[in-house]
Amino acid sequence: MKNLLLLFVLSLSIPLFSQSETGNIETYLNNIIDNAPGSSGNQYTAPNNSQLNDWNAIIDFLLDHNLASARTKANQLNYQVTEFTDTSISPNQIFYVLEKESTSPNYWGTYVFSKTPVRNNLIIQAPHIKYDTNTGKQAVYCFKNTLARAVFLSGTHRCNSTNFSSCSGTTSVCSSSSQSYKTSDMAHNVTTMFQKTTENLFSNISNSVFIQLHGFGKRSSDPYVILSNGTRKTPTTDYAALIKDALLNEDSSLTFQLAHVNTNWTRLIGFTNSQGRLINNSPNHCSTSATSPTGRFVHIEQEKSKLRNDANGWRKMSNALSSIFTSTLGLEDNNVLSSISISPNPTSGLIFIKAKKINQVEVYDVFGKRIRFIKLKGENNPTINIGEESSGIYFLKIKVNEKFAFKKVIRF
Repeated sequence: MKNLLLLFVLSLSIPLFSQSETGNIETYLNNIIDNAPGSSGNQYTAPNNSQLNDWNAIIDFLLDHNLASARTKANQLNYQVTEFTDTSISPNQIFYVLEKESTSPNYWGTYVFSKTPVRNNLIIQAPHIKYDTNTGKQAVYCFKNTLARAVFLSGTHRCNSTNFSSCSGTTSVCSSSSQSYKTSDMAHNVTTMFQKTTENLFSNISNSVFIQLHGFGKRSSDPYVILSNGTRKTPTTDYAALIKDALLNEDSSLTFQLAHVNTNWTRLIGFTNSQGRLINNSPNHCSTSATSPTGRFVHIEQEKSKLRNDANGWRKMSNALSSIFTSTLGLEDNNVLSSISISPNPTSGLIFIKAKKINQVEVYDVFGKRIRFIKLKGENNPTINIGEESSGIYFLKIKVNEKFAFKKVIRF
């Protein structure tokens, strides 16, 4: 009996590294959003430098799919890594959910990573999940339906803390008069896990693009959507303009302002946003707005009824992002040779390619790594086999007459 008691006591002090869940990732994350602290309570506590460094190590481990090390380090911060299998998606998808433990006092947010993302460079952020109505749930919907690389969700209402951020800018959202941002406002504070995770992915995923979802109350003079890249200049790849065009394809009644197009527009353009400043290489992310865009940050303000109200609106944003970020390999639909087809898809391994005079076939995983190169001699309708690969999503790069077709295939 004493031995059993001793084992029980020891088990209470040993971290549990087998956190796993199954179900619908959207339901799981929406429950976290619903239960996040509101505008009062002062539950949010800023992390210290040591905790920020430990957090950065956790993100490194997750990007390397090293769950054991990530869980060990997360446990030291009263966080956990849940390996979540979404059984509502076919084939099932696995996500790594970095979330606070149920008894943790640290409301630093929830960060979710796709194990096998389709859009490896797409990062979706919702820094105001409780104040900007439904933006957290919209972000989760878009994340799941695009199979983006990651989604960031703030841990509390932006006004939860009684302490003020030292970063520049003011707002009246937390009081009747204008005042500095609160430390619980993830979009206006640099000493946060939200900022640290942005910094890590910005540095380690070279082509990553951060889409940040916000909401606003529309005045009669406002459009339905305000888009900004964080500066007044136009980047080489103008994702804000691409999103505008894609949203118009979803809903032609939408109206827009783009801060780098209408340079006289000043309302809700996100120039004080600390993630935008970081991504645009501002010399001081806390106090200095950027002047030149990297093209990797888009700040989206949305009126509620058109895009934020429910899944009908969320679908418009998800479809728009899907049309722009077409695949992990960053390949656009207009590069695809329409005459080439593959079957069956999904497949257990064998893939029949219907095309003439194929010179070569390359197979890439969802991280853009080439895992197979097949040299052919102008063959017609060849068959390849990926049966030795694990279940997941792959991309075929098919060469015909010095041109390439790109096809996505699911291995079940």
